[in-house]
Amino acid sequence: MNLLWTILLGLINAVVVGVLVRRVITVGTGWVRNTVVSLVIGLSLWPITLQAFSILGITDHGAVPWVGLGFQAAMVFLLLYGWFIVVQMFVLLAIELVVPSGSFTTVARSASRLPTWYRRVRRLIQIQRILLKFGLGRYLRPRLPSLRLNRREIAKTTAEAFAAAGVTFVKLGQFIATRADMVPIEFVEEFSKLQSEVPPVPFSQLEPELVRAWGRPVDEVFAEFDTVPLAAASVAQVHRAVMFDGAEVVVKVQRPKLRRQVRADSDIVLTLAQQVERRAGWARKVGIVKLAAAFVDSLAAELDYRGEAAQTIALRRADIAHDDSLVRIPEVYTELSGPTVLVLERIEGVPLARAGARLDRLSALARRDLAEQLFEIVARQVLTTGIFHADLHAGNIIIDGGGRAGLIDFGAVGRLDKRDRRDVAILLVAFEQQNSQAATSAVLDMLGAPVGVDVRELQRDVGQIMMQFQTAPGGYSALFSQLIEFFVDHGFAMPSTIATAFRAISTLEGSLKLLDPQLDLLDLVREHGEGLLAETRSMSGTIEDAKLYAATTAPLFAEFPARVSRVVQHLEDGTLDIGTSGLGLDSIKELVRSLVDSLVQVVLSTALILGGVVMMAANFGPQLTSELKLFTYFGGWILLGGCTLAAIVLAPSLKNRSL
Repeated sequence: MNLLWTILLGLINAVVVGVLVRRVITVGTGWVRNTVVSLVIGLSLWPITLQAFSILGITDHGAVPWVGLGFQAAMVFLLLYGWFIVVQMFVLLAIELVVPSGSFTTVARSASRLPTWYRRVRRLIQIQRILLKFGLGRYLRPRLPSLRLNRREIAKTTAEAFAAAGVTFVKLGQFIATRADMVPIEFVEEFSKLQSEVPPVPFSQLEPELVRAWGRPVDEVFAEFDTVPLAAASVAQVHRAVMFDGAEVVVKVQRPKLRRQVRADSDIVLTLAQQVERRAGWARKVGIVKLAAAFVDSLAAELDYRGEAAQTIALRRADIAHDDSLVRIPEVYTELSGPTVLVLERIEGVPLARAGARLDRLSALARRDLAEQLFEIVARQVLTTGIFHADLHAGNIIIDGGGRAGLIDFGAVGRLDKRDRRDVAILLVAFEQQNSQAATSAVLDMLGAPVGVDVRELQRDVGQIMMQFQTAPGGYSALFSQLIEFFVDHGFAMPSTIATAFRAISTLEGSLKLLDPQLDLLDLVREHGEGLLAETRSMSGTIEDAKLYAATTAPLFAEFPARVSRVVQHLEDGTLDIGTSGLGLDSIKELVRSLVDSLVQVVLSTALILGGVVMMAANFGPQLTSELKLFTYFGGWILLGGCTLAAIVLAPSLKNRSL
């Protein structure tokens, strides 16, 4: 019969105590855990009470809870019931500390992702094996401060490991090669050599993607379509096609399932970057986590061909104004292009890297003219338009049979605002004219001045670089590499946009040398620099900028007398408030009130707990039962109150922790 009453009392307690506890503390009292804990404690309430009655010598308790309880039994039962409530509160808070609310829901919600996690873990293990295979593990272990690493060795080994790890890591290496502002030059040089050599995907695997993109079969879109690709890379491959009007185009289509693989690998890149930065000092100095995050963002943008289409259209519009140019930018067929497919006008010819035979048939004057026009169009993109092709290596410049050039692959595009364009132009012209003061001013305007910089000493250092460049020229690529290293050493924070512009000009110089080995980029800057600089600071543009600036600052000047008057008034009446923006008096009062309330609660709960312990330990006073004195009994209630108040104080801290 006791079992029946135990179960009945347990169920009643699960309801009563569960509701009561949820009202006293609001943290860690989810209905599942609260019901389970209150039910377990409720089922143990009557058996423990009977045991307490036996220990304390109470016999008038009856066989049924609350029925037949004498005065002594009722008093003890109430105290035990109160302690059961407090125990339940602390059990729930302990569970919340170990397993915060929502954990089981999160686990259940994440169960469906287990297959994805499995693939990523398997891929992570595969990549880590590649890193270990190439011996990179030794560079991640802590080292003695006196042991110096060979950067060239690390860079070369890492580049080889990236090439073996697949497309995402090849792209990562190529991205790192563009960030000479953040990584040592050895890494830039080794990662610049990374190429993705992969066999083409059979057209049968690509055709479903084309049908999805166009909503109709390929033969309804084109009169001809070559299933054998013109070129194949790790991200996409290019096919020749002919429109029904006879126009030849190229179709750039992304490899199937590439995005899913890239997303998984991107998570792995971020995970590896965090591990490396925690374990290697050189990685913390480079800021490898920040570098990896920037790469993931840029790769996601690169895989959406709508961005490349928009960039190609913008550069083509800027180039149309010069109809006599020997450099062409292909037309984009926007109606046939999308996130994974890009259709462009086909530019006949061969890449500059393999155009030696065609160039040999051109006269020196024609080659010089083509090189100058290529420089002009790119310089105009960088310094006037503000959007420019950021990767004009010899593979992205096409040479046709008539000695004309075409630009392709606009996935890597840089952007410069008007002020940065002007500063880059001034810097180029200043180096040509050996004007260290103008160059220093341009550098400070572009990058800002580091704390404690000596501007005069900085100007001297820039002048020394100028002298070295003038007496022993190694090309603008060497100049920009030296400048970037100089900026980093002096504590300048170089924006990625500026670094991209420097790299674009350096890369262009190498391509121009293939067109005309006798060409000196310094001569081109000397010949065209003033005109390009004039375009960045045209009189009409300057006047418009001045008008806009005046329109935005005029209200401030108009309000200036009134503001001065208000400041003087506050000074006179002693109400001037300085340096408290964003922190109102009401918020300060609320913060102080909250702190005082918490402090009072802590002090009071501590006092109650200590007082209860002292009273229980004293063991004196009238006998409540044969084994329990009255002061000890009331000490139990005081200790109970202190513990309850402590639970109420502790709960908000766990809530803030969970947030």
